[in-house]
Amino acid sequence: MKRLLPFQGWRLYFFQGIVIALFLVFSLRLYQLQFIDYETYEADANENRLSALPLSTSRGVIRDRDGTRLAFNVPAYNVTIVPAELPSDEDTVLEIYNKLSALVGVPPTAEIARSEGNDVISIEEMVQTGEGFRPFSPVTIATDVPRRVMIEILEDRIFMPGVDIQTVSVREYPTGATTAHIIGYMGPIAEDEAAELREQGYDPAYDRIGYEGIERYLQSELAGARGEELREVDVAGEVINVIERRESEPGQSVRLTIDTDLQAAAETALLRMLQYRNENPQGWKGLSNQGVVVALNPQTGEVLALVSWPTFDNTRFARSIDYEYYLDITADPARPLVNNAIKGLYPPGSVFKLITAAGVAEENVIDPMQNLRDEGSLLLENRYAPNDPAAAQRFVCWLPGGHGSVNLIESIAWSCDVYFYQVGGGNSNISESVLKSGGLGIDGLFRYATATGIGSELGIELPFENPGRMPDPDWKRRNYGQAWSTGDTYNAAFGQGYVTVTPLQLASQVASLINGGTLYQPTLIREFLDEEGNVLNPFEPMVLRSVNLDNVPANEPLTLLMVEDMLLKGPSSLSCICESTSDFYDPARCDPEGYRNTVNVGDTFAPVEREYKVHIPYNYNFTSAVCQPVRFPPTISPYDPAFVSTESLGYVRQGTLEAVYGEGGTASAAALDYTIVAGKTGTAEYCDDIARPLGYCVQGSWPAHAWYAGYAPFEDPEILIVAFVYNGGEGSSVALPVVRETMDAYFQLKNNAAAGQDREIDLGDLITPTDTTNTTTGPTETTSDTSSIDTAPTDTAP
Repeated sequence: MKRLLPFQGWRLYFFQGIVIALFLVFSLRLYQLQFIDYETYEADANENRLSALPLSTSRGVIRDRDGTRLAFNVPAYNVTIVPAELPSDEDTVLEIYNKLSALVGVPPTAEIARSEGNDVISIEEMVQTGEGFRPFSPVTIATDVPRRVMIEILEDRIFMPGVDIQTVSVREYPTGATTAHIIGYMGPIAEDEAAELREQGYDPAYDRIGYEGIERYLQSELAGARGEELREVDVAGEVINVIERRESEPGQSVRLTIDTDLQAAAETALLRMLQYRNENPQGWKGLSNQGVVVALNPQTGEVLALVSWPTFDNTRFARSIDYEYYLDITADPARPLVNNAIKGLYPPGSVFKLITAAGVAEENVIDPMQNLRDEGSLLLENRYAPNDPAAAQRFVCWLPGGHGSVNLIESIAWSCDVYFYQVGGGNSNISESVLKSGGLGIDGLFRYATATGIGSELGIELPFENPGRMPDPDWKRRNYGQAWSTGDTYNAAFGQGYVTVTPLQLASQVASLINGGTLYQPTLIREFLDEEGNVLNPFEPMVLRSVNLDNVPANEPLTLLMVEDMLLKGPSSLSCICESTSDFYDPARCDPEGYRNTVNVGDTFAPVEREYKVHIPYNYNFTSAVCQPVRFPPTISPYDPAFVSTESLGYVRQGTLEAVYGEGGTASAAALDYTIVAGKTGTAEYCDDIARPLGYCVQGSWPAHAWYAGYAPFEDPEILIVAFVYNGGEGSSVALPVVRETMDAYFQLKNNAAAGQDREIDLGDLITPTDTTNTTTGPTETTSDTSSIDTAPTDTAP
């Protein structure tokens, strides 16, 4: 038999198979590394080899309408150390640490920090951490050091190798608390935003972004685009070569519509009244420490002043967040950080009678010159016990004896509650030939209030605007499980019960009724400016809603509100196809600029179709959940948008004029010597989470907010001012003087500018609260006992 050698026969083949298999495995692995996973490993290698250095950019300046700077950049100085550039001698390094510690107040070593009981990272520890990561990268050991310290470090830098000064920009807010709610402030990048902003070149460790106000709303526009320097570095982080550099693009500057001098005057007027109100309580419950003043141009929507009190000092947040101060103001029950002009919800009271009157005139509920009787109260019978007076509900007028015979214009001038009960909710004791059965009704009230912005975000360029609430029967059934009552309609007709608005909404609503019938978007942005100050986009008023059909040519589209579009078109409405949370979301069909639809502006039997569009405010991102299937139009009695004619608006305007100059007008104290003014007072009872624990919510003796809306000149209004005083009491004696004083300041500023004089005015020379309250010749409007913000009286009538 022939003898086999060790590597012959099957043994040889087996060994060869193993070698070939290993070769194939290594070949496949090599192919995977070289071709399949090439991009992944190349990216990992480049991440170690390449370093992208974000290049800072200049944040845009915020100015008022006259060019006064409200927010701008100033240099701040950070102290840095490059670990690899420090001397090798430990004693010399310790000497550098000690010198820096004396200048910037940071402990030099960990041992000293522990011995002093400071919960602060020492210079030594910060450098050691940086050295272990990337020794050639600067480590920031102190931020925003005084200029004196910066100069001293730069002078001695030759004796402190590795130490340098890094100049960065921080914000300066020269007008401070006066404009804090408008301008806002900046703060560190939150964890939930860090990943997204890091991709945009931000460094969450040091960069800051807008937190509130214009600083937040226009963050992208103001911040500009950061540049980047792509560098090749070694394993220690030392720069070997600069591969590519992309320069930064400076942020846009913005000129606001705000008049800073008028803003200061409005704030002064409000604070004077708060002080006067608290020193002269006149039987009202508790003190008042909150208020709002909104001044705008009713012909354009430009916001000239937006005061919310209490406010906060945003200079405390300009360079870094002052956490002790922040905790103090967040604990304040008056909520200084909340801009109540756009976020606070309050019953509008009798100022709301203006839109009720417009609807009544437009729907022919009653002849505007037809008188109704006001005997001081109206008894609403219980439909289940019509013959039992004890079961009936009494709705009273603020004037105990009543106003006697009242027509529409007089009802506005005298603020007659009983008149509005009847035209708003009906009176079965009056012939239908005189008064429409059921009055305007809650459906009519809802349509006209909605058409003038109540229940919608108006699009002012500030974050977190509150849409307010205009209730309807479906809303009450969904939220309270109760049917709508006639008593609810009575309350809603004069701005009580479940109706809540923001002061800005009420101002915009009144503006649409006095400017001829156009609801403009209230805006703070007049124009954007480039780095050289050139205007990028000239200002143009933005129509939010066409209230008067006469103002829109037949060949041009109307403008409806987004919520109205949803109530009309349901799942095919703009909000439903553009909101990503909607079940009907369709990005392919979402075209806000090109969206058009039709609406019937005639009647059921003689329809007149008009094309309409929906205005989308600047930076609106369809996250407000306007699309609500529970509110989709029913097949029976679908939503019918309201419009108000020039004639009907004329009755409303005449009523506001008579309120100031007519006999018995509630706003007679608003008159000025040099121009014709008009306005409407309001006193709104309420019961909220502040009043209830204090025991103020007593049936028949509710606390009340004070409102007043005034405008001038009457024939061609250029200024509309709304003042609101929380728990202020009577609108005529508390809110009205604030408006009158602010309006006086507006015309003083205007006259000074026209004469080429300094626009500044002496706020001490303005009308004082005692000037107006002592010269009141007309009656004052007091509260009734018919409603509250939380508990609206109800009845069992249909």
